[in-house]
Amino acid sequence: MLTSASSSAPRPQGTIAPARLAAFAVLQRVMSSAAHSDDLLHAPAVNALSTADRNLTTALVLGVLRWQIALDTAVRPLLQRPDAELHPAALLALRLGAFQLRHMDRIPAHAAIGEAVELARLHGAPHAAGMVNAVLRRLTREAAPARATLAAETPAEIAHPRWLLQRWRTHFGGKVTRSLAAYDQVEPPAHGLFEEDPALPAIDDGSRLIAEITAAAHPSPQRILDACAAPGGKTALLAVRHPASEIIAVDISEKRLARMRTRMDADPATTRVHTVLADMSLHPGRTSDVLGDAAGRELLAGKFDLILCDAPCSGTGTLARNPEIRHRLQERDLSRQAERQAAILRNAVARLAPGGRLVYSTCSLEPEENEQVLTSALREGVHAIPPETLLDAVTGLRDEARTRLRDTAITPDGHLRTIPGVQPCDGFFAAMFEIA
Repeated sequence: MLTSASSSAPRPQGTIAPARLAAFAVLQRVMSSAAHSDDLLHAPAVNALSTADRNLTTALVLGVLRWQIALDTAVRPLLQRPDAELHPAALLALRLGAFQLRHMDRIPAHAAIGEAVELARLHGAPHAAGMVNAVLRRLTREAAPARATLAAETPAEIAHPRWLLQRWRTHFGGKVTRSLAAYDQVEPPAHGLFEEDPALPAIDDGSRLIAEITAAAHPSPQRILDACAAPGGKTALLAVRHPASEIIAVDISEKRLARMRTRMDADPATTRVHTVLADMSLHPGRTSDVLGDAAGRELLAGKFDLILCDAPCSGTGTLARNPEIRHRLQERDLSRQAERQAAILRNAVARLAPGGRLVYSTCSLEPEENEQVLTSALREGVHAIPPETLLDAVTGLRDEARTRLRDTAITPDGHLRTIPGVQPCDGFFAAMFEIA
């Protein structure tokens, strides 16, 4: 850890490193809009950087977002007025500088401080340049303060919203919460559950687990519905596992569906996937449920033997991969999400053929979006399938991962929940059902 800093006199703006300029621009967009860091980090402006600068930009953006709450906790007491409202550019410069000082030992302190000062100056806060310089220099000399009243919290826990930590402690216990918080602060492992298979679509292990379980739920479905399909990774894997099936992939976003269609058309294994623009929260038969043309309505008509209902959710199981979620999500959002999730699930069940099977999943750890949705949405005649039977049939799962999932991921209600830090993947919930 760096403990000292050299002079950070103002520098010409042209000498600010390209990676810091790019990271600042991405973080500004994340702070001021609903944009996602992952999308912005793959935008043309970042792709145009050298490999080294692109990697540093990614590390800076994700690092600041993962540690933002803890960084603010360290920086705020060093201000003359800790509760003062700072210019957004000054606040972002402080976070970017503080992250480098606290978490990137190979970056010289003078570079982190000097360029933070210039970034604030360049982006509309020249009056705050001296403050940014002074605070970051003090940060190199003083230990980070503990968050008030919970001094026993780890740095990783401090980097999470307190309301979310309290929920996790209530539902999972303190030990699991601590492991979960630590997992969220680093890059997720690439292949913690599955052996790498270059023949399969690129997809993270948690998402692959859901897709593989869905594929294993029915031996030979004639028609498959992916009810909330974009960006299409799970759909693509279903197409590989069931090459003879007709697959209908639905999403409410025309933009996301268009990107998914481009992805499907580029792979011979998925060109036969049909995409439909539709709102799955509306009951089948409503004139507004299919938002596209008559062909889409015809594709979505009838019953399906296998349905994946991977509902839009809060994403609290993916904070390592999508760290901005923790800064945007409010506890009251969970109940609003649940209403839509229940509607989507009810309407998916209505499209299920007799003898058909359905997987409901989210990448949320919250019961409002999982168990409580099942309670409110499922009707008589829908029967749960024990997840153990499907885990045994999942292709490509490491033996130790299969054993660990059977031992630690089966809920008391007989569903599947992966918890980051307990399992080496994102957090997912999955419940499997069949209709008589």
